[in-house]
Amino acid sequence: MATVQKKLVAIYVRKSRLKDSDSMEISRQLELLTDYAEKNNMEYEVFSEEGSTEDWNRPEFQRMLMELRRNIYDGVLCTDQDRITRDRTDFGLFVRFMKAEALQLYTLNKTYNFMNDEDIFVTGIQSEMDNHFMRMTKRKLRRGRIQAIKKGVYFGIAPYGYAKDEQKHLLPHPTEAKIVEDIYRMYVEEGLNQAEICEQLTLRGIKTRSGKNFTPRATSLILSNVAYRGVVHYELEGEDVIHVEEAHPALVDAYTYKKAQEIRAGRRTIPQQSQRGVYTLSKLLVCPNCGQTLSFCNKYVKKSARRALDKSQRELYLLNCFSSKSQRAKQEFKGEKCKNNATKASRVEEAVFNELKQHLTDLDSRIEAIIAGDNSFLSNVARKQQELTLQYNKLNEQKKRVQDGFKAGIYEQDEATEEIKAIKEQQLNIEEELQGLEGADAKSEVDKHKKARAKIEMLLSMDTDANPVKANKLLLDVIDKVYYWKEQSDRDGKTKPFEIKVVYKDWD
Repeated sequence: MATVQKKLVAIYVRKSRLKDSDSMEISRQLELLTDYAEKNNMEYEVFSEEGSTEDWNRPEFQRMLMELRRNIYDGVLCTDQDRITRDRTDFGLFVRFMKAEALQLYTLNKTYNFMNDEDIFVTGIQSEMDNHFMRMTKRKLRRGRIQAIKKGVYFGIAPYGYAKDEQKHLLPHPTEAKIVEDIYRMYVEEGLNQAEICEQLTLRGIKTRSGKNFTPRATSLILSNVAYRGVVHYELEGEDVIHVEEAHPALVDAYTYKKAQEIRAGRRTIPQQSQRGVYTLSKLLVCPNCGQTLSFCNKYVKKSARRALDKSQRELYLLNCFSSKSQRAKQEFKGEKCKNNATKASRVEEAVFNELKQHLTDLDSRIEAIIAGDNSFLSNVARKQQELTLQYNKLNEQKKRVQDGFKAGIYEQDEATEEIKAIKEQQLNIEEELQGLEGADAKSEVDKHKKARAKIEMLLSMDTDANPVKANKLLLDVIDKVYYWKEQSDRDGKTKPFEIKVVYKDWD
């Protein structure tokens, strides 16, 4: 009698980090799945972990995917498909993976064959239900957390100077509490700055919880934390501020805490780069004609304001190509000046942000296309790799010419060394870029576009005038450069049109 060949499956069990009363313990999942495997003539390997469904990069899950590519498994066995993921995008990627590897998904209630359109349809509906359930669970947990905070519960690690009781309320720590009181006394009553306080604590042999000496950063966290006044204070996104007085015993009184904040505000210094020189579009605008990176300056809008030196009457302007050069570059410049004209910075910023809004739509379309099976990005990656490899090889040739030139006496030793060093730095940058392109797949491409989308959404919602440094950093993360060209001048008081072309990072 012919023996039936056993199937080999990967059993995947996962316990959610969310404290959901309906979730099943790992031990119970294993019990049910191993019973199922034995009854259905299956051999198995177990992949077990605790993690969130929103995290595609769970270690055991990723190890399982790597194993499944070995072409020795028949499928994946789990209690229900939500053990894989409850995220719609991630589940779509999982279905593509299973279909490409010709694998089946076995659950306690149904077997899914992803070569079958009906099974794909059913799993899609189930994924929507799982996603809805996850949102409801998170909403329920959020409500519970808000109620707990209003009752004085402190979430997270207890601040230095406190411990926690069984109900998660803060209690003064038997030894640390006195040190916190001393820090406030030295700061408010004795007038010591934070560096001097750290020095005093070190001389007394007092360490942080991790056994290290106190630093100004550590004392700053203590001096700024309202918890030491007996207050629980939380600002949750989308909710009213939660402020609970007398939630736990205070280590400093209200007067001392307030005085400490006044002293901190008076001593606080703003980093120089935050005071001047960094604007929303700094280091982004480039002239397409001469390649000059354009700079900015504040100009008085009225002559009377200039005479009175009234800085409130100034407006930020983009400089033309020549004015954007350094003093030395201006002195050494020979030839005809570039005809690219300046304008108000606000006009260019508005145009760039309008382009970002359109790019959001393009990102959504690209993400949807990749999830639907569009692999064209792989050809773009291959083309980029080819371009970078050619650049790298050309630099090798350039390096060899410098070396030959040194041997022939064309270059002095110092000149040759500097040239070769500069070439090696360029090659190192290319190597890093090539390394970043290795292992490109649909999931990593989707994640990359999602991160860019999140940064753009943050940019579009923030006050760039109040946060120019933060806005500039986010823009530099998303945009490689913005080509700016303006043919006519605004000197007659009438604004003239200009053109921009935004070049995005990681976008072909």
